[in-house]
Amino acid sequence: MRHRRLMTAVSSILVAVAAGLFGLVVAPASPAKADTQEDQVFDRVNSERAAAGLPPLVRDAQIEAAAEEWANWMGTIPDPLTHSSNEWRASRLPAGWSANGENIAVGQTSATQVMTAWMASPGHRANILDGRFTRIGIGYAATPKGPTWVQILGAYASNPPPPPLTVSPTPTISGTARVAQTLTATAGTWGPAPVSLSFQWNAGGAPVAGATASSFLPDQTLVGKTVTVTVTGSRPGYQSASRTSAPTSPVTSPFATDRLAGADRYAVAIALAQRGYPGTAPVVYVATGATYPDALSAGPAAASQGGPLLLTAGNALPSAVAAEISRLRPATVVIVGGPASVSTDVERSLRALAPTVTRVAGADRFDVSRAIARTAFGSTGAGTAYVATGLNFPDALAAGGAGGHSGSPVLLVDGTAGAADSATLATLRSLGSATIKVAGGPLSVSGGIQSSLLAVGGVTRLADADRYSTGVVINLDAYSRATSAYLATGVTFPDALTGAALAGALDAPLFVVPTDCVPRTVLGALTTLGVTRVTVLGGPASLAPAVQNLAACAW
Repeated sequence: MRHRRLMTAVSSILVAVAAGLFGLVVAPASPAKADTQEDQVFDRVNSERAAAGLPPLVRDAQIEAAAEEWANWMGTIPDPLTHSSNEWRASRLPAGWSANGENIAVGQTSATQVMTAWMASPGHRANILDGRFTRIGIGYAATPKGPTWVQILGAYASNPPPPPLTVSPTPTISGTARVAQTLTATAGTWGPAPVSLSFQWNAGGAPVAGATASSFLPDQTLVGKTVTVTVTGSRPGYQSASRTSAPTSPVTSPFATDRLAGADRYAVAIALAQRGYPGTAPVVYVATGATYPDALSAGPAAASQGGPLLLTAGNALPSAVAAEISRLRPATVVIVGGPASVSTDVERSLRALAPTVTRVAGADRFDVSRAIARTAFGSTGAGTAYVATGLNFPDALAAGGAGGHSGSPVLLVDGTAGAADSATLATLRSLGSATIKVAGGPLSVSGGIQSSLLAVGGVTRLADADRYSTGVVINLDAYSRATSAYLATGVTFPDALTGAALAGALDAPLFVVPTDCVPRTVLGALTTLGVTRVTVLGGPASLAPAVQNLAACAW
């Protein structure tokens, strides 16, 4: 293995004379695939230069032809390591060079071997990392003496444009251009390999921000627009190329969307009550809007009894809530929680609004949930019941909407306990709940609790990777078809608390979602269920406009 560098007429000829620089000649082996190995040498050269903070070299076809010629010629002479002469290289290099160099090697069977050897040799390494060089040609010949390698490098004040990629097909799009249905780009095979591909989806001729994956879910903002995908192929030393697919048909949507909002959580609850009960209601449940535990079980109870769940401040009944109760003219108001949650002052205000006011309370949140289940379902029983942790809210909220739909209570437990407590087991038995559905994974409700519930009836766990996909599992278990669905933030609880009561009453699934996008699993569930109307609960501070537009999350 040898290297040589030729300077201008006023520069000296640099020839490696140290024994170590003449390289290692190894026994001939089966020849490597030339074009692939040359490409790999080129990539490795530029990788080494990048690591040294140097710009990449441009692969020059004329210099490459000279390198190939010399590699083949070396296979015909006795000495396998023979540099080309200064005059020979000068006659073949493109005009305008100010310096050039040459590395040669015989016997290395792969690009990795030859580059490792060259980079270990100071003279060869100096050629590769010479900052003056701007162009390179790489020659390879499978000769009787073994694989023969040549690099010729040149310094030029300006470089020709790099060669284009030889293969850059037009991409295609598969799928239906419809909101919440996946479009997939097929890029085809680009070359010479390896080529890095990037994607940009466009709608109506304009790039869609953030849409840079190989698949894409149109949202409501794209209805009526055609979609294309632009694929860009790039490889060091080659010109990048971009190709754009043919447009799809205009995007359609199976969904109508709207929003139920209000100035605060109390106003949102009122808006939900007015949507679900435009006339009167026989019962109204009232819970504190400050915390979630008492109200988690109230949603399915209110839905099963035909009334909404409204929220109140702990110490005073908001006037707007009082006005809504007056409009609904319920025969009964059920207060959820003890005086520490809903004060006696609120209770007195409620007694002026309905003939009957009852309070369902208990020693703690778990006792309250059991009391609600007995109050709402004790006379009719409940063949199915949900069990969810009372230490957090997302799983129980999804279960509450499903429970309201199926007439099933939600019982809260300490999900970290090793087994269900005796009071929970006794309540399930008294309700006749032969089917028990555990909402959430083992980190929410332990495996020990799940096993202990088998003493009452059959147990099914409904869970997935996170709160959003767990809600999907719960809803797809409860519903086979639905025309409407509700979306509420899974980050805070108030909107989803009252939304669960409305969703259950109107037989519409409630999905919890992030504040700024809709998980792909939720979009898939909406399509699977045949939903045609999606209602967003809460104002833009709770759920951004992107959620109402059904914009898919990136993950």
